[in-house]
Amino acid sequence: MTSFEQPWRPSLNWDTPAGRVLDRLVAALPDQRPWEIIVFGSSPLQLGIDSGFLSADVDVISDEDVSVYCSRAGLLKGQAEIYVEPCTSMAFTASPDWFVRAFRCQRQHVGLTFPHPIDLLVSKVQRLEEKDLRAFRLVRERSGHPTENDLIRALRRVVDIYRPAFDEESARNPARNTQILWRELFGRDIDVRTEIISPALAARRLDYGPQGTSLKSKLSGIRPSV
Repeated sequence: MTSFEQPWRPSLNWDTPAGRVLDRLVAALPDQRPWEIIVFGSSPLQLGIDSGFLSADVDVISDEDVSVYCSRAGLLKGQAEIYVEPCTSMAFTASPDWFVRAFRCQRQHVGLTFPHPIDLLVSKVQRLEEKDLRAFRLVRERSGHPTENDLIRALRRVVDIYRPAFDEESARNPARNTQILWRELFGRDIDVRTEIISPALAARRLDYGPQGTSLKSKLSGIRPSV
């Protein structure tokens, strides 16, 4: 694991547009119970890397739908200039181990989890609009990362984004977006299949063992001792 992929330990700036919106959200949530919220998208970069990196919304995933509380507090789209966008977990494309790199803090009765910048950036590859490219440039300017190796490792962890899309997702082209990203950041072309997809699938086959024997199937053949 490189130093960039070590667990994120930012000093969050709560006096930012996203920080103030999150504090309003915390105040709007009933304090009779604890809450868990994941903050993703561009907001963690604004709080943890550059307060000038602005976004119109604060993307959140919660253990319970927060829409009604956001509505009452005037925090939804159309109610506030910087608004809360409640999302489902499917909105954040990340590797299964993203949580080990994330930063977590407590804000009154609300636990807030901020994914690591590498996971935030990788989640933008499927869409890769101009603001997503700005996010990549920002993180590289501030930290020197992600390097090519950082990004290749991270994309191999989410290799399934390169599978054929469903019809309603056909406008997305992660392979093409990856090529655009490489030219923008590293000034070269990349063969996505050779450098990302094939090594990731080979590693997956190794994890599952020869002839597709999975760890689960191996364990199923082990009888408990009595």
